[in-house]
Amino acid sequence: MSKKVGILGTGVVGQVLAQGFLTHGYSVMVATRDPEALAQKGTWDKAIHIGTHRDVAQWADLLVLATKGSAAEGAIRLCDSADLAGKVIIDTTNPIADAPPTAGVLHYFTTLEESLMERHGSMTVRSS
Repeated sequence: MSKKVGILGTGVVGQVLAQGFLTHGYSVMVATRDPEALAQKGTWDKAIHIGTHRDVAQWADLLVLATKGSAAEGAIRLCDSADLAGKVIIDTTNPIADAPPTAGVLHYFTTLEESLMERHGSMTVRSS
């Protein structure tokens, strides 16, 4: 039986990871706020399923959080907490701020005292 991988995010990182998992024999479903619009674009491999965040979290055995760092908390909140319980979630996000770099140095929206993962761990997820 093939392992089912859910990708929360449809940007470049999500696209590359979805295709990589598919290439290595995994069943893949990506989450988006508007599955119909994404499906109509026709840019995804036909073997990759498309669903809502809740659909993907419920379906997948393993989840990959592949959103922009500032969108990560919102993406997790679109999932049902019962569907996340006990599952491995690989977090590929970084807390990079929207501000442009200063003298080549990236800005972050977290502080030295709080990582993005700590924010994820402390937030409340919707429960049905």
